[in-house]
Amino acid sequence: MDTKDQEKPTNISIYERQLVKYDSDSESISGRKKKANRLSISKKRIRYGKNKNQILQHRETKMKMLFGQTHNIKKLFHCRVPKEISDPVPHELFSLYQTLKTFYRPLYKNKVRVFSKMGNSIKNHMIVEFFPFDHMVEDRKKGWQEFVDFLLHRRNFINDVSKKNSSLLSGTIYAEGWRKAQVSSQIVGRYINQTKLNQQVKKKELNQDEEAAGFMKMGFFLSRVFQEIASGAYESCKSYLKEHSLPSLSQMNFNQKDNYCPDDFSSAITYTINDFSNKAHVDNDSDNWTLIGFIPIKKDGDLAFEDYDVEGGEFVIRDLQVFIDLPRVEGITLVVLKKSELKHQTLPSKSTSDLCTRFGFSCQISKTMTNTMEKFHNNYYEGRNHTFGNYDDYIKKANEK
Repeated sequence: MDTKDQEKPTNISIYERQLVKYDSDSESISGRKKKANRLSISKKRIRYGKNKNQILQHRETKMKMLFGQTHNIKKLFHCRVPKEISDPVPHELFSLYQTLKTFYRPLYKNKVRVFSKMGNSIKNHMIVEFFPFDHMVEDRKKGWQEFVDFLLHRRNFINDVSKKNSSLLSGTIYAEGWRKAQVSSQIVGRYINQTKLNQQVKKKELNQDEEAAGFMKMGFFLSRVFQEIASGAYESCKSYLKEHSLPSLSQMNFNQKDNYCPDDFSSAITYTINDFSNKAHVDNDSDNWTLIGFIPIKKDGDLAFEDYDVEGGEFVIRDLQVFIDLPRVEGITLVVLKKSELKHQTLPSKSTSDLCTRFGFSCQISKTMTNTMEKFHNNYYEGRNHTFGNYDDYIKKANEK
């Protein structure tokens, strides 16, 4: 894939110590030019004694693991990264302009698979796809607007979890779904702010059925877009959730019965606003794929189809030496990767008019919750006082106030 563009970027980062902007005419990496090409198997690349058909079969197997049986190879670009992946400048709090220019490749258009190759072995690291608003059908725009509206509405029931995130540098983080409980005698529970819920119940502004339906609708929408990008990764997440008998995002209450919705693939979703940025880090999620998204919005929650002036906020995957150049994307960006394997960060950003922000989200399954549920299914808590933080229990407490 050739990531060059005829137009020079015009956005300038507000952080002097960080980015001016990536020079798209420069693709120097570690002092020598490298271009991401489509993975091809030619005779000269086949070692003596190796079977070309076996290599092709291996490549196809790896592709199906990520994209499923029906991936369209013609619409996919391939970006090959060094086999020994590492952070080129680990001491930087933020990846600086010169660092990105020297060591990193920018991604900002099309659909790109990032992979590495060692001998005949192929490892898929990430898939990213860009969806310009100009080419997006109205039904999909409506779907994204409803998705953003629902999660912003849910702030009336949950806590800001920013203080509990050790990598946070700026912005606000919210979380929905299930996590390892932080309440005595509770094993796992839904994210909730009991005080906020009490107020909603007291004012009679809570419709429990509508909230549950909202989670179901959101889960269906996310599963659909996930399947379109990487159906193999989506199926892997679905299998992981059910094999470990974990509560799903759409389940308001957890029980041991197999009552999953057909679209369930995640236990929780975190979302960020207000010029979010963080340190380079590796997440403590399960060793599986994660769906991540970046959506340009106005601060009133509307999708920003025009006059979007957020500068900076690039998503940098340090270990792969690639970054998603979000200021150059006039639309929605979706990423599928394993956050528990790769060091990554979001760089600082700012709206010049202070009227816009970038809405980020990440669907995830916590490793600590997975370990806790494994103990539960192995009868570790048998004979002990333990409960689940179900939504109905929180509602019951609110009605008793």
